[in-house]
Amino acid sequence: MLNGTKKRSRFTAKFAFALALVLSLSGTSFAELAGMGDSNAPTEEKSERGIKALIGIGGGNSMITDDGTIFMALRIGLDFGKLLSAGMWYVTTISDVRNYNVPQKQLVNYNSFGAFVELFPLRFNEQMSVSVPIRVGGGAVNALENGDEGFESEDYFFVADMAVHFNYRITRMLEVSIGGGYRMFAGIEENNLENMDFCTPFGELRFTIRE
Repeated sequence: MLNGTKKRSRFTAKFAFALALVLSLSGTSFAELAGMGDSNAPTEEKSERGIKALIGIGGGNSMITDDGTIFMALRIGLDFGKLLSAGMWYVTTISDVRNYNVPQKQLVNYNSFGAFVELFPLRFNEQMSVSVPIRVGGGAVNALENGDEGFESEDYFFVADMAVHFNYRITRMLEVSIGGGYRMFAGIEENNLENMDFCTPFGELRFTIRE
């Protein structure tokens, strides 16, 4: 149990560091935006076409085995014009989940990674848009029981999720998004767990730095 607590603390520290990094970068991008007012019109009308890089961090809440958990998500990828983004993602749970399907106390969490595409079917203006992110990948369920020294990988799975996000460009580079969706799992069958114990709706808040 002590190792589980230490692991949660490490994940929390990593999440806080990443969030602080995004916020510090947002200050830089805000300064860049403020300086745009003094530039010439041709600079403001710079073409948005082409391929540009993005990096993002997000997190939210979901229900696993009827127990709420907080997850963290990292993304890195490319924007292909204004209609499509694609890249890689990594998701992990920060708070451990109590598994009520076994006689003795057991905590579980999971780590997963894969690829994503994000479609932008609606753009209201240069600042606001609606997007549909779709993620597919795989990962491992980790379990911790009384007497264990640390979490061990107990089962492997495939995962896919789809969401709808409302996006707002705070500065030229920093975008904040809020939305939610549904996450589906396949292949979970150990420790009296099954796919439907992990399939869950989720809400998510994201921060994205776009080139």
